[in-house]
Amino acid sequence: MKKRIIQVLFSLLPLCMYEDIFAQENNKRNKTPWSGVVSLNYDFTNNFTGNINLEYNREKWGLHVDYSGHSDRIEISSELFRIPVGTSIKSLQKIETEQHHLSHAIGLQLNLRPSSRNLFFGEFKLQFPKITTNQDVSNNGLNDGVHSTYDAHNRIAFSRKTIEGSLAHKYIFEENKHELSTSGVFSYTEDSRPATYHINEILSHTADGKESPRFARLQADYLYSFANEGQLEAGIHFFSRWNKTRYYFHDKTQNSEEWVNNPNLNQGLDHSEFVYSAYLSYSRQWGEQFSCKIGLYSDYDISRTTLLQTNRKNNTNRFYPYPRLTIQYHLSDRQELALHFNRESIRPDYVQLNPYTNPIDPITFERGNPFLRPEIMNQIALQYSVTGKQVQLNSNLYFKSTEKFITPVALTTTPDTLIMTYTNGGIQNEVGWDINLPAQIFPWMSLTPSISLLHTHSTGKFQGIDLHVDDFCWSSHVELSLFAGKYTEFQASFSYQSATKVPQFKVEENHYLDLAIKQGFLKDRLQVSFSISDVFDTSKWTARSNQGPLRLENYSKEATQAYWIGLTFNFNSYSHRPTAADSHPQKRSTIKIGQ
Repeated sequence: MKKRIIQVLFSLLPLCMYEDIFAQENNKRNKTPWSGVVSLNYDFTNNFTGNINLEYNREKWGLHVDYSGHSDRIEISSELFRIPVGTSIKSLQKIETEQHHLSHAIGLQLNLRPSSRNLFFGEFKLQFPKITTNQDVSNNGLNDGVHSTYDAHNRIAFSRKTIEGSLAHKYIFEENKHELSTSGVFSYTEDSRPATYHINEILSHTADGKESPRFARLQADYLYSFANEGQLEAGIHFFSRWNKTRYYFHDKTQNSEEWVNNPNLNQGLDHSEFVYSAYLSYSRQWGEQFSCKIGLYSDYDISRTTLLQTNRKNNTNRFYPYPRLTIQYHLSDRQELALHFNRESIRPDYVQLNPYTNPIDPITFERGNPFLRPEIMNQIALQYSVTGKQVQLNSNLYFKSTEKFITPVALTTTPDTLIMTYTNGGIQNEVGWDINLPAQIFPWMSLTPSISLLHTHSTGKFQGIDLHVDDFCWSSHVELSLFAGKYTEFQASFSYQSATKVPQFKVEENHYLDLAIKQGFLKDRLQVSFSISDVFDTSKWTARSNQGPLRLENYSKEATQAYWIGLTFNFNSYSHRPTAADSHPQKRSTIKIGQ
């Protein structure tokens, strides 16, 4: 593999010999309204990402077209060990998961500028992601000295079609005085999730289902600037989302080849939410040192949820007032102190709301909770920044209190049956301190260390489970960049997360190192990058629980170590300039139990 990498890199080196010729010919040509960038990343395990962005700009209008696609395989090895408290039952599950992600997206943007005071914007986007998951589960159990074993194989084929569109208009009534902005956004999605489940190589049950989430937002914002350097902002927003979920599970009878519906796993959900918002804020600057912004935001939330199998309903009407305050003080030309206070609601996403039951095996399930309530977050933060000639310090000290915080929980229906879902807790208080210290040590070297300290205290109970947490944790990230010449950049980044406690679980520490190098050719129009993610293959996820009806230990290891090569060609000075870090694959979310 290393030989292949070297061959690819050196095959591109002759291109730099033609740099001067290319530049001379380009200078002779008239300026063109066309610009664009093409990029491709490949990791030698047949994973790749690609992007094409084209832009056409005239004086009164502009057109932007982009395409993106990626294909990758994710391999995860997991172990789940459980002991029901007060029983002699023990079980160890080994789970091998392989996911194939295939996604295509195409977008079209149009900008119209009839005058300096008029701006129209429109965007249309299509997305087609597909995820195929194959899961092999090996279970070894012990119950009163009797051993039991079985193997399971699950295949879930998830596909989605999404249409997104937006329109926006901005009108400036009087230069630097007042302006009005209006916009509308919509999104329509269709999901399908057929699945098959085998026990000991025998097809035991199948599943099929669909979702149709829809989203819309309308808003109008007005800005007025006073002669005394004060500004008044006001706006009204409307937000809505709907979703219909239908999932049906079919079990094969033991004595025949007939299929029957499983009423315990069948799920149907109708969910709709309408949010009416308004805000009013005033900001002003006094002299060159002091500025202040105060505002009042409010939401009226109407939510309607119906679980079809039980006809259980949850209808709520809530009013949320959100005061916000920002005070800034410039201590000097290089020092700034700011105080922020804000209150907001954070609504659960569809993954958390979706009642779809995913059977990992006959005793392990995952599903969402359609009756989750929004989190209410209050936060006060003190920020301090100082800028030197070579070093900058950014500090953020904050206190955050979240009512009805959302957390994953592990439930049991029988002594050894595990159901992973979500619930609302009581109150979660967090005190944190974030420090960022970017430094240009030498013209050829920059270093950016950062550290985050966090103390968490949470309360609450759910079905006999204590959601109390009292924990201190910390994380750090260090990024080093070396510049060898005008178009050569080397980058190394190291991340560390200490052990963390969450309700029911303690997550062990995690750390990894990424490396990347970028070489530019043709005056940086062509960029070649090579990167290694998780160099020492140390990234893992381990969680343990010693409370509740089950003692659980879960270990998951994703194949995060990968070798990536990237090619990017930019013509006619397209606005986005890729960096060495662009060649890294996107970091994936934390692995859940059972993955």
